[in-house]
Amino acid sequence: MTLKINLPALRSYIGILLLAACSGCGLYSFTGTTISPDIKSISIQNFENSSGEGPANLTQIVTNSFTDYYRRNTNLAVMQSEGDLQLEGQIVSFTYTPAAIQREGQQDIAGLNRLTLTVQVRFTNTKQPEKDFDRAFTISQDFPQTLDITQLSNVQIEQLTERLVTDVFNKTVADW
Repeated sequence: MTLKINLPALRSYIGILLLAACSGCGLYSFTGTTISPDIKSISIQNFENSSGEGPANLTQIVTNSFTDYYRRNTNLAVMQSEGDLQLEGQIVSFTYTPAAIQREGQQDIAGLNRLTLTVQVRFTNTKQPEKDFDRAFTISQDFPQTLDITQLSNVQIEQLTERLVTDVFNKTVADW
């Protein structure tokens, strides 16, 4: 009697066991986070718009983007306050400026317009205070010259904000 071993199936089982073992340790995940197992929660305060620019719901868009991103990409409980990790800040700049200046006849015109969003972020890690920081994050996106700032949709602003949130996420819990 000979013993037949199905190598592809055996490799699959070993792979599943290794994945289960690694994901249970809490030090690494498929989103690239390196969150200590003793960190269970994050509190995210409203990001008030101190720039005085942008749509009326900019505070809501930015705050919701942070909350949704951390919910989707970590197992942390998102709280109103007193989290193991604490994220707060303010929108300090929302500007729409000409970019890619072109000359048409005797006149200089913008070939593109650039939307720039800057958020000042204060991050507190109550378990590892050496990881605390207070810094500005800036992201820009170019739009056609024919698009006026008042024509930007919430979706376009949310996409810009998502890129900024990704940068903050990487600095806070992915150690990038």
